[in-house]
Formats: sequence, structure tokens, C-alpha cells
Amino acid sequence: MVNSPKVSVVMPVYNAERFLDIAIDSILSQTFSNFEFIIIDDGSTDGSLKIIKSYKDPRIRLITRPNKGLAASLNEGLAEAKGQYIARMDADDISLPKRFEKQISFLDHNLDVGLLGSNYIIVDEAGQQLDITDVFTNPDDLKVAMATCNQYGHGSVMIRTKVFENTAVYDPQIYVEDYDLFNRIAHNYKIANLKQPLYRWRRTLSSYTYTNTKKTADKSRQVRDREFERLLKNRREYRVYTSFHPPKGQSRDYRRRKSLIFSNLAYLYAGHGKRFQAILLQTLAVGLTPRWERNRRHLKYLLHKKANLTDWQYDGI
Repeated sequence: MVNSPKVSVVMPVYNAERFLDIAIDSILSQTFSNFEFIIIDDGSTDGSLKIIKSYKDPRIRLITRPNKGLAASLNEGLAEAKGQYIARMDADDISLPKRFEKQISFLDHNLDVGLLGSNYIIVDEAGQQLDITDVFTNPDDLKVAMATCNQYGHGSVMIRTKVFENTAVYDPQIYVEDYDLFNRIAHNYKIANLKQPLYRWRRTLSSYTYTNTKKTADKSRQVRDREFERLLKNRREYRVYTSFHPPKGQSRDYRRRKSLIFSNLAYLYAGHGKRFQAILLQTLAVGLTPRWERNRRHLKYLLHKKANLTDWQYDGI
């Protein structure tokens, strides 16, 4: 066990034997090596525990007990952590070799950032690449976007441990515990993403997201609506208009996603009876992507029809 680790890696495991060795190997082969690896076996009934115990690396700290669920496992890992930073890891994904090195360097040089993610590569069950994300990297963009939908791949994040001094840990009752926590961190700290992909996120039909799609969407909307209410009450914290222009060199897809955030904000403003703000934001969305028929249609709808949000296509949840 590492006496004074820079990073505490927290990885809950529940019946993850299929990809578990690949996930563990990706952590143990990081170019940055001063970390402890807290693995919580959450009452697995397959061969997961045997796989974990086959590793003799002294950096691994194994916790095993009956099943309590993901949020409880994460909080247990946080309570055990000794590092300056918390790195999340999921048991069926892959951290690329320089992930810790890059994230630690950024956090060491940006002391006001409490939460850091990165772009990530989406792969299928066979590990074949399906897509690469184009996440927001600017803290202002991220803070605004988080009020409309989650902007992070949970397993890809690194969190400054001290944020938990004034931010509660994962809420087991909220179900979308990552989206909830990341928003609460954003209330007190800057949040950011690295442009370089540092994580491989595995899309499987048996994953937590895919097996609970409707519940995830419903709970995400609850967090979204709560966060938008906060935006309305703390408007000066959210730099909606001053961060209009996408960062130099960003792709067309980045502009498209930013225009979608403006459109989603327009939807939320319209739902609160704030038609002028909705029209302004939808106009910005059209300005970013003038050829996107969806955005032009929604602007025309706001200008010529009484708001009826059942006609609106909301993306991002």
C-alpha cells in the first residue's frame, strides 16, 4: 500500500468479471505511479473477487462485503481515500496510459478547478471504436451546459479531494448520483475537461445506463430542472452570453453541441414563461448553426406560436 499517494483511484465492482482484468491492468500500467487503488467488491456473485485477488500489486486496497449499490460503494471508497485527488474508474472501461499524468498536471496548475474530465473514446463490447466525444472544455461553457444535461463520462473524472470539505458526497437516493454530484461541485468550484481523449468507455447492453434507460432519463430531468431553477436564482454565476463564441480551433461538432445547449436553455426558459429570454437564446443557437433546420424550426415556433413544449425536441437527456 502506498503511504502518501497523490491519487486515490476508486473503482466499485459488481459482477464485472468479463472486462475486469482489462480495467485493472489499465490502472496499474499508468505512466504516473504514485496512487492507491481502492477496489470495492460490492457483493459480486461471479468470478470478480477471484480476479481481483489474483493481483499482488501493493497499491491495491480491496474492500469486500455484501451488495450495497453503486453510490454506497463510491462513498465508502471516498471515505477510505488518502490521496490529494480522487480518480474514478469503472470496472468495464479502460484508462489510457497517460490519463493520470495529464489530469494531475492540469489540476496542479489550475488550483481553482475542482472537477476534471476529458474526452473519451466510445467502444463496443469487443473493444472496437464507435465514436470519440467532443466535450466542452471551457469552464464557463461547462457550468451552463451542466444545467441542461450531464457533460461528463463518470469513470473519466478526477476530483480534488478537498471539494468534499464543503460538498456532500454521492447521494444514494438521487439515482443519477454523478450528475447530481458534479453539479454540486460546480456550485463552489470551476469544472473543466481536457480535449485529449484519455479514457475508453465501453458501451454494453448490460451496462447500468442501458438497463435503466427510462429511470435514468426521469431522474436526470429532475436534477436538470433543479439546476435550472438555481441558474434563474443565481444568474450572475452563469456566463451564458459572455461565452457565446466557441474556443478557437474547436470543431464544427463543438459549435453544434454549443448551439444545442442554447436551444435547450431556450426550452427551459420557455417552460418558465420567459419568452424573451427563450427567443434570444434560440436566436444564438441559430447563429451558431444557421443550416440546422431543427434550430430554425424552434425559433419560428417561439416567434409565431404560443408555447406548447410538447412540440419541442429537447436533446441531451
